[in-house]
Amino acid sequence: MGDHDWSAELANPGTVREVLGAPPPPLSDYGLDSVLVDEREASVTLRFSAFAVPAGAAELWRERGHNAVEFVLVCTGVTDFAVDAWSGRPTTRATLTDRRVVLSGRGKHVSFAAAGIRAEPPVGRLRSRFE
Repeated sequence: MGDHDWSAELANPGTVREVLGAPPPPLSDYGLDSVLVDEREASVTLRFSAFAVPAGAAELWRERGHNAVEFVLVCTGVTDFAVDAWSGRPTTRATLTDRRVVLSGRGKHVSFAAAGIRAEPPVGRLRSRFE
């Protein structure tokens, strides 16, 4: 999936492309930090991060010593939500193709379809590798 531009699936692709690049690295290059399922709103919020300062990051990130990037994808109109397996192990594969999200890893498989997906602007963070 390395050559698939997942940001093309977003309602606002420029939000991530401006900082992460066009096309951005594969989603699997980022750690999946959280998954928030809101059954009332039929939405899923995914928080990703990586120890890196993207080339397109604001100079302010570097001046402040940020060593990580974080971004959030908000998936709305979620249908076909399935958790086939869940574990505390890292998510090693995250894909977004044809508005279908798949998150998987050892002992983990989550998938769903979304009517819409939007990104919150990536932000710089100062993170410890020992969190």
